[in-house]
Amino acid sequence: MHRHPLVADSTVDPIERERGQFAQVSPGRDLDDRLVGDLIDAVKGILRKEASDRLRDVYLVGDIEKDNARGVIERLREMANDSSRPMTFYINSAGGNVTDGLAIHDSVREIVHRGVEVTIVVQGMAYSMGSIVLQAASPGRRLAQPHSWIMIHEPAKWAGWQSTSAAAQHLDRLKQMQGQIYRILANRSGKPLTKIIRDTKRTDFYLDAKKALEYGLIDGIVEG
Repeated sequence: MHRHPLVADSTVDPIERERGQFAQVSPGRDLDDRLVGDLIDAVKGILRKEASDRLRDVYLVGDIEKDNARGVIERLREMANDSSRPMTFYINSAGGNVTDGLAIHDSVREIVHRGVEVTIVVQGMAYSMGSIVLQAASPGRRLAQPHSWIMIHEPAKWAGWQSTSAAAQHLDRLKQMQGQIYRILANRSGKPLTKIIRDTKRTDFYLDAKKALEYGLIDGIVEG
């Protein structure tokens, strides 16, 4: 008996018939799915890069130590090598190691000298070495949020030498560091060196955003 070609064969299990039809189209459908997936991944990658390029932000949050400093410096150099467009550096730090802080400061200054505008914004606090990193910003670009605080103090404390005997063992190095740090503060604040030494001698000198602006440690306050 001959069956009409348009009439389904009732002897074939409908489920098996559906599986057979799916098997015939699945290779092409899998290929299409893979192409769509690759396209989506490519678009996501482009969007991520555009977002990163658009933001050009770097963050120093927490203590200043070798790992934190290395991450910040690598990010700064990566952005500077990628483009000469301005970047923004956010600080919320109670300070830390002197040499690591000076490494960040000098890295920012190098980028500024290459013609890249670097804005540094204090979020929360910039204490001790954090206040020195702050001074590395481009002219007029040292900023602080309204309720942030800045603290400067005698460089001997920043070096981590709390005892007189420990400081004595490194007296020459300590004097050199003191000179470097005092000159940074004096040059950027416009205050006489003698005043900065007097204000920070054996004490922690705290300033809110308004006082820091008056003292010359920042150039402006970011209003919310």
